[in-house]
Amino acid sequence: MKTKIPYGFTLPELLFVMVIAGILSIGALQGWQRWQQRQQLRDTAQQLQGFLLRLRAQANWQNRNLILWSQTAIPWCIGSGARQPEGCVMGKRLHFIVPDNGVKLMEVRGEPGFYGRRNVAKAGSIEIGNEAGRLRLIISARARIRVCQAGEEGCE
Repeated sequence: MKTKIPYGFTLPELLFVMVIAGILSIGALQGWQRWQQRQQLRDTAQQLQGFLLRLRAQANWQNRNLILWSQTAIPWCIGSGARQPEGCVMGKRLHFIVPDNGVKLMEVRGEPGFYGRRNVAKAGSIEIGNEAGRLRLIISARARIRVCQAGEEGCE
């Protein structure tokens, strides 16, 4: 008499494997979303730093004062020059509009701005953040601009 060798898996074995695969995929999805939020925060900080560097160069080149102002409406923006009553306008050279609405403008300390003479600035900081954390852009009196973690030592 021949005995049949069972091929395949039983239903409980398949369900067990599917539960494990589901748990692993949920964990991977959460990790991917967290990574994406960190990337959006870092990208916004780099774009804002580039905007501030261009603003500093323009103030130095034209030898004029460019004081920053901020608007917290959605989407938030930072600009210099005459404040527009309708807020920031896309395409304006002296306006930075946040590229991702998930990143929020948390705080602007001081009244940062750039002065053309001797390439100096009025010190201050801009703090942005989302669910992944917070970053602070610090403008020193010598018009240096650096980015650091908000809770980090030396990031005041």
